[in-house]
Amino acid sequence: MRSSFFFSQFTQTSTIRNKIRAMKHTSSTLIACIAGVALLSSNVNAQEQSDSPWSIYGDARVRAEFNDTEGGSDRHRMRMRLRAGAKYQASDSLMFNLRMVTGNSDNPNSVHQDAGDAFNTFNVSLDRLHFDYSMSEHVNVLFGKIGNPVFRNPVYGELVWDGDVSPEGIAFVSDYDAFDFSFGQYAVAENTNGQTEDAWMSVASINTTVNDFTVGGSYSFYGDMNGKGIEAGENRGNATSAADTYLSDFGVADVVLAYNLENITFSAELIENMRAADNVNSSGMAVGVSLKTDCGDKFYVQHQSIDQDAVFTGFSQDDTLNQATNYEGQIFGYKTKLDNGLGMHVWGMAVSQIQDVGFAGEGFDDIEYRFRIDFNLKF
Repeated sequence: MRSSFFFSQFTQTSTIRNKIRAMKHTSSTLIACIAGVALLSSNVNAQEQSDSPWSIYGDARVRAEFNDTEGGSDRHRMRMRLRAGAKYQASDSLMFNLRMVTGNSDNPNSVHQDAGDAFNTFNVSLDRLHFDYSMSEHVNVLFGKIGNPVFRNPVYGELVWDGDVSPEGIAFVSDYDAFDFSFGQYAVAENTNGQTEDAWMSVASINTTVNDFTVGGSYSFYGDMNGKGIEAGENRGNATSAADTYLSDFGVADVVLAYNLENITFSAELIENMRAADNVNSSGMAVGVSLKTDCGDKFYVQHQSIDQDAVFTGFSQDDTLNQATNYEGQIFGYKTKLDNGLGMHVWGMAVSQIQDVGFAGEGFDDIEYRFRIDFNLKF
């Protein structure tokens, strides 16, 4: 009798403890949502006053995605994304910016949420939290978690840096005459997992337009990425040793030349990892063209070929199916406006692996396809 009594008490205590944990998790999520709604509501009210320092911005997306996987099961899914932010103009020279996003906070490359998770609520986190200080007429300094100011290919610009990745640190942004400059010093991982050193990186970028030509480039110097809080699952194709460490260091140079002819843009891009291991291929290239019609629609197509260590896959694009590197193929699309603020983006990718290097998605020789239909609303 006494032992059964203690067992009953222990069971009840464990149940109560689990309920408390669940209540804490639910409460924290609820508090975050309430705070976000309250913030946006206050911003809307503030915007009604012409002299308000607050402004809100954001966008919402619903996506239908179809994946034709070579050697595996096809996957078709609905995806959703919400990004909602607020800016506070503290003075003529100082602004504060924050933005909430859906998606997995452990994945810097995507803020999308998949449908089909037993109707569970979506995760919400922050991908912007920074100050923007105007040092002079031509120079701004941003510090905190920021949008990446790096120069990009005007046809498709995410081969080296995914558009969703928001680095953390300090960046200087300048526009002077016909030139745009940026330099950022970013903290990738702060002394995690018992490492003796932090993981830092530096990114410099410059571009200019002369007549009908736009030329620009960037150099991304990555510190030692091994064991510095970079999970093995975040490596999507870079060469590794038997000990699951990167064979190459990364110093990625990215040069873009674009020619603008009225409504048509031609682009060429060259990528080279200057710090790659001698026995690993490390070059990339892309050529593309985009056309804007008189009514505002846009068509584009680009062919690219990316060697295994040409880019660092932890932060590069995640659009192509299974392949962030070691692939060649095309990306193509069409953008149009449907209603006030509502647009549609129909696009697809067709890629094949360059060489069998033994990672997820290995061994396919045929082309893999991904097709998307996005409905985007900006506010």
